[in-house]
Amino acid sequence: MSKKIKLGILGGGQNSLIGGLHRIASAMFDQYQLVGGVFNSKYEDSITFAKSIGVPTQRVYQDLEELIACELQLPKDERMQVVSVLTPNFLHFSMVKFLLENGFHVICEKPMATTYEEAKILHKLVIESKRVFALTHTYTGYPMIRQMRDMVLSGRLGKIQKVDAQYYQ
Repeated sequence: MSKKIKLGILGGGQNSLIGGLHRIASAMFDQYQLVGGVFNSKYEDSITFAKSIGVPTQRVYQDLEELIACELQLPKDERMQVVSVLTPNFLHFSMVKFLLENGFHVICEKPMATTYEEAKILHKLVIESKRVFALTHTYTGYPMIRQMRDMVLSGRLGKIQKVDAQYYQ
């Protein structure tokens, strides 16, 4: 049996910019196995997408509620161990909350919530549930960013006085 962490994904389907980045990142050190998810709000599109990336379609679900219900019926060693939330921002809070309440570890694309109150609710729930909650900052994995960080920390660049960064999309 594989020792890889069984990963489910919400969102991140065919036309998702961030979905591809997260799938690549999860494969970087060969520690995760993508086993299913809800890749698109249209079930047929999720199935088509799953086939295109080699994910078994029996673990592609209509929605989050079905994913949780079906995964909880599986033997514990077969279930998704962590679910990555790559949906539009306004859905993050409700999805993360529901996943934590049902015992799943969560990787969430930023932002984790859209208000400070929602963030406090999630913080409390993470502590109570004793589940891992990870909030991603995708660029930190890029070699260029890692090198830049090392150069700053080592003092090689001297005292940093200004940083000007732009996000092209």
